[in-house]
Amino acid sequence: MNHLTVCSLALGWILNFGSLTAAEREPQVKTLQPGVKLTLVAEHPELATPTGVDVDEQGHIWVVATHTHFRPDDYVGPEHDEILVFSDPNSEGRAQKRQVFYNATDATMDLELGPDGWVYLAERDRILRIKDTNGDGKADVEENIAVLKSEADYPHNGLEGLAWDPNGDLVFAIGENFAKPWTLTGTDGVIVEGAGEGGIFRCRADGSQLRRIAEGFWNPFGICVRADGQIFAAENDPGERPPCRLLHIVEGGDYGYERSYGSEAHHPFVGWNGELRGTLPMIHPSGEAPCGVQPLGRGLLVPSWSDHRIDFFPLTPQGASYTSKPITLVKGSRYFRPSCIAEDPNAKSQKRTWYLCDWVDGRYQAHGFGRLWKLEIDLDQADWVGELELEPPTENAKLAALLRSGKSTHSQKELLKFSHDQDPFLALSALQALSQYASSWSPDEVAGWTAADRIQAVLALKLAQADPQQWIPVLLTDKDPEVQFETLRWISDYGLKAFLPLVERKLAESDLDYRRFEAAIATLNTLQGKPEAGIRNPALLLARVQDANSAPRTRAFALRLLPTQSLSAPKEGKLPVKNFPEGLTLEILQQLLAVNDETLSLEVVRTLSGNPIAAQKILSDIAADSQQDAKLRAEAIAGLANVAEQNTVLLLQLAGAEKRIVREEALRALRSIPLTLPQQESLKSLAAQHPESADLFAAAVNPKRLSVGRPALFDTHAWVQALKAVKEPADPERGRRIFHHGRVANCAHCHRHGGRGNVVGPDLSSLGDKQDRTWLLRSILEPSREMAPEYQPRTIILNDGRTFTGIRLRSYVKETIRDANGQNRTFDRNDVDTMVESPVSFMPSGLVHNLTDREIKDLLAFLESGSPHK
Repeated sequence: MNHLTVCSLALGWILNFGSLTAAEREPQVKTLQPGVKLTLVAEHPELATPTGVDVDEQGHIWVVATHTHFRPDDYVGPEHDEILVFSDPNSEGRAQKRQVFYNATDATMDLELGPDGWVYLAERDRILRIKDTNGDGKADVEENIAVLKSEADYPHNGLEGLAWDPNGDLVFAIGENFAKPWTLTGTDGVIVEGAGEGGIFRCRADGSQLRRIAEGFWNPFGICVRADGQIFAAENDPGERPPCRLLHIVEGGDYGYERSYGSEAHHPFVGWNGELRGTLPMIHPSGEAPCGVQPLGRGLLVPSWSDHRIDFFPLTPQGASYTSKPITLVKGSRYFRPSCIAEDPNAKSQKRTWYLCDWVDGRYQAHGFGRLWKLEIDLDQADWVGELELEPPTENAKLAALLRSGKSTHSQKELLKFSHDQDPFLALSALQALSQYASSWSPDEVAGWTAADRIQAVLALKLAQADPQQWIPVLLTDKDPEVQFETLRWISDYGLKAFLPLVERKLAESDLDYRRFEAAIATLNTLQGKPEAGIRNPALLLARVQDANSAPRTRAFALRLLPTQSLSAPKEGKLPVKNFPEGLTLEILQQLLAVNDETLSLEVVRTLSGNPIAAQKILSDIAADSQQDAKLRAEAIAGLANVAEQNTVLLLQLAGAEKRIVREEALRALRSIPLTLPQQESLKSLAAQHPESADLFAAAVNPKRLSVGRPALFDTHAWVQALKAVKEPADPERGRRIFHHGRVANCAHCHRHGGRGNVVGPDLSSLGDKQDRTWLLRSILEPSREMAPEYQPRTIILNDGRTFTGIRLRSYVKETIRDANGQNRTFDRNDVDTMVESPVSFMPSGLVHNLTDREIKDLLAFLESGSPHK
């Protein structure tokens, strides 16, 4: 192959880099583990914005340099992307020769060398292969392998992620494609269709036998296949659902994501970590924006574009899949943005070599910068690698593979049992096998099964693509709420518009719980052509709220969904408040109170509490009205907690109320504000009259006493004993108000429960399923002790000294985090001095020092209550 020397290049386009010079974009890389070495092989101007890399048997490094990725109007450079070949014939450690092999593609996302001299490329809308047939070092033949047709044209949510299976199959992916319908056609005419669910495919090297093997992705940009055929993918973008994911891909796997359902962080039919039945969890969160993944022994190398690092994920078998605790190998500055990675097949057995591309700059636009790195790992020194020989499959893995193969001889009874297994990979494989029986079932037969088995039947029928007309009318009226939920999900996922009347009828049912209501609203939006609305549709919801013929319960649930909190953070010093949509006025809310239904009235008061400044007159009137229901008054008082200073006189009066529920909510609200000596003496006097509330009176008079004389936070056993000593039975409803209380516990500022609260931390609606009080109490006492990586905050320190902490959402030339209030904050990267992972959870470790023992007991009872859907 003929190569041009780098020094002979005279390319005018390489001079247009932007405002910063190359010297100001120093990578500042550091290796952090023994046996790791990183060497620069090539950089701008030899290489620009690289998106793919591979290494051939002669040691030549093949790289995609893209000039078309969001190409700026003033960009000066080649019209199309370049396929470059670098080599180092004199073994000097840097690429000495550079050859342009091809330059006719656009939005080229990956490169993989194939058999017989073919070079495979992933363009946004096709997989193609090119070849040099006359030996002049330039490709002269081009063939399409798979062609994507779709109106979407965003550069990096189309086709991507090339890898070879040891059996000779080409494996590749498609991203969420902005939820636009698409068709993918192989060379033998096989067509696969989809929209916003993403996918991973395999085909033969010539493009024949195309099929999708998994779905439920955002952008699985990096893919690798190990020698044993196990497939792994790095999910490049989480949108509003951080973190990015490292995934174990299995045949028929559903990984939970569906872009068609919109971009909000919550949707009842979207999962990100196996939250939904039949969906699969991640191995572990990856770094932000991974673009590649490569096997090393029993682990995986994963570069992180936005975290400026390279991690090693040792894989530990867990059931039929894996878990991991990553080890960071290399860390660099903001101008070290490693992306794709490929192993050198010529490396010695104990000294392995990979080549990595580096995007350098955080701009998505083609910008003229790029680097190529050589990563060497000396296995004699790298004790962190562990065993090199691949681990044998676990018993669960063998069973799951057998069930997926279609060769299982297990009975239906056995498969139903496996489908309930705690291992989601085994459970899904059992469902796939169970679906083979579905054609023989009848609705009368399934109706006689247990509720748990009927739920699995819905999932299996859906996989089998059973006749919806035969099944859905029956399943949607099943007496088990979860059977109904999964049936609504079936209708929505497949867009079965014929069942719109049944969904509307479901919404009119008076005994609907919140979970089914939310699912029905999402399904209704889908069937009416607005799936992206998710559970939001202000016009529909407001109409439901105002419909006097609707059941008060469903009017209440519609009201719960109407107020929304802005994603944008308020000005410093301001509290976030709920926004009422146009048409939802204080007058309408007062009219709803006049309906005089307990459930609806409580939801109105909770809605008003989301904006206590605007609603405090109504809240204070309810709180003071002795003719109102005591539970409603208590909710109104809890809503006044954030404006307690303006309502101190009323709260002091209510602290002496005969109704205990009213009295104690007033005392809880007073705890958050300083009291004068006369006010404290007044409370002490009232305490003598109400000994059953002595703990709350004492806490209101002197809140600091709650942190004195109590067990150490790490002594969970002592706390368990202290709670057992509380004679009074726990009250889950009291615990509910504590959970949502704006000042005392503040749980809802980060956590969602039953449709209320924020999505900073995990949704706690189903926490009661765990039934482990010690674990739950420990997580409250020491929230940073076992913090899930996906909820680890990042602290941003700006150049002016201001500090902000949040869950990282996006990083390029700007940094976006979701703060503790569930709102997004975006900073120009040039304004950021440092950014570090915080070892401290958003949840304060001293939360219990704001609560009495009785309140902690009530809060635990609420979280354990198993009634999140009221």
